[in-house]
Amino acid sequence: MSTQSDIPVLFILFNRPDHARQVLDQIRQAQPLELYVAIDGPRPNHPTDAEKVAQCVALLDEIDWPCQVHRLIQSCNLGCKKGVSTAITWFFEQVEMGIILEDDCLPDPTFFTFCRENLYYHQHNPSVMHIAGVNFQGGQWHGDGSYFYSKMCHIWGWASWRRAWQKYDVEMATYPTFREFNLINTLFADPKVQEYWQDAFDGVYTGHIDTWDYQWCYAIWVNYGLCICPNQNLISNIGFGQEATHTKEDTESTANRPLQPLVEVIHPRFLIENREATDYTLRKFFRKPNGIRKKMENITNKSGLKTVKTTFKKHLLP
Repeated sequence: MSTQSDIPVLFILFNRPDHARQVLDQIRQAQPLELYVAIDGPRPNHPTDAEKVAQCVALLDEIDWPCQVHRLIQSCNLGCKKGVSTAITWFFEQVEMGIILEDDCLPDPTFFTFCRENLYYHQHNPSVMHIAGVNFQGGQWHGDGSYFYSKMCHIWGWASWRRAWQKYDVEMATYPTFREFNLINTLFADPKVQEYWQDAFDGVYTGHIDTWDYQWCYAIWVNYGLCICPNQNLISNIGFGQEATHTKEDTESTANRPLQPLVEVIHPRFLIENREATDYTLRKFFRKPNGIRKKMENITNKSGLKTVKTTFKKHLLP
């Protein structure tokens, strides 16, 4: 039997029991001593939700390794913004550090080793706030280690610390001041990148975008935080499709990416943001194309905000 992991895992589920079972099978290989499970409640006017949520709850009966299971099962649907952020806050209220996996984020077994090594290595380094599991660098290797530092906090399988999450505010209370002083210009030089993030932050602050992760980016950036990104891809997103909340289309070839097992964790010699890697990610996923504002306004007028949310999110979630 493999050695059990001493790093707690938060497993966030909703209404996709088939995806969730695949991820649970990978968690089983790591055998965490503590497993936290958060399941959002069924949505009103979605007849299939109740049964699918019930099937996700039933998955907990398949946990067959020695571990302490903690449950946060919602009776009503909180949605993406409140459901996920509430689950992560609940998790970090009880643990100092840990791994977060949603039900469509399939990890390579070495993802757990990668997170464990970096959680301990950077435990007392406040400048590092996030450890990501995905790599979308198009085959580029950055630096002299197994990972590099970036501004970008990809959230398809990640890890962090209580000390970092304590800086998170789902309502972004300081955002009006951030916007008043146009501080987005101090973060990014490219006007189209600035525009993308300004619109995204405006959307979540006003409640037009129902999500939790733009707020996490905001918290990291206003606290001069850095994110760890692996030079090999350790997470494959298996959740693209019409049942997904946001990732309905795979327009960026980010779905079902092959996993690349990590042989060892080699720490970079320098704790410096790799701007080349950050800029590559921004250009590929987070830059507003010319004419997009008019297009977004037209979409809003014809189809309502739900389409706009999807357009934003399919770029963010990697």
